[in-house]
Amino acid sequence: MKLLILLIFFLISNTLSSYSDEKKSLLRDGNKLYKNEKFNEAEIKYRKAQEIEYNNHSVFNLGDALYKQGNYEESAQKFQEVASQNLDKMTLAAANHNLGNALFKSGKYEESIKAYKNALKQNPKDNDTRYNLELARKYLKDQKDKEKQQQQNKDQNQENKNQEQQQDQNSGNNQNKNQEQNKNQEQSGNSKDEDKKSNENENSNDKNQQSQEKLSDNQKNDGKPKPQQISKENAERLLNALQKDEKDLHKKLRKQKGERAKIERNW
Repeated sequence: MKLLILLIFFLISNTLSSYSDEKKSLLRDGNKLYKNEKFNEAEIKYRKAQEIEYNNHSVFNLGDALYKQGNYEESAQKFQEVASQNLDKMTLAAANHNLGNALFKSGKYEESIKAYKNALKQNPKDNDTRYNLELARKYLKDQKDKEKQQQQNKDQNQENKNQEQQQDQNSGNNQNKNQEQNKNQEQSGNSKDEDKKSNENENSNDKNQQSQEKLSDNQKNDGKPKPQQISKENAERLLNALQKDEKDLHKKLRKQKGERAKIERNW
């Protein structure tokens, strides 16, 4: 019975030792590939090492390989896994530093600032982390200024649009108002013309009535019109003409007394 237990323990120890050796071999191979900038192949080695046994060392190195390939989002996840462990200060400082770098590359400046601060808490003398922190602060400020400017431009464009709409509305109202005024003026002008025509008709009727009244006065008594009044000059001219005719008549009569009148016959 005791022999059987010792045999099982021996087999388990050999198996674990074999897994541990394979894991170490994969990590060594991955590190060599990483140094030769074969980051994709290094990533494969680190993932295989994790399949054998989850280890913060392999996770950290996998985060580095992903970062070098531009996969900043997954790289940040791997560094966050290491930074959340209860490890020594130097490892936590390195994990937070790299986490800050991955977040910075993703444009998450505010989150990267927090990671750099956590790294400095673990290693206050890390000047590289301090430089990256100030750079992230500058980029965050520029980002906020840009967003603020974009918002102001958006608000200004909206204000301009509202002003244009208001101007169009006012223009439409003025146009309607002018049309209404012109319509009223036309109606007023037509009314004035009608009043003028009405007044002219009334004046014409008054004149006709006055003429009829005068004619009626001239036709009083026997219904015959009164002789029209003549001027003094016309009266004198008519009198002279009558006197002349009378003289001519007397001369003609005197002449007829001494001569016989000739009678002309027809053939």
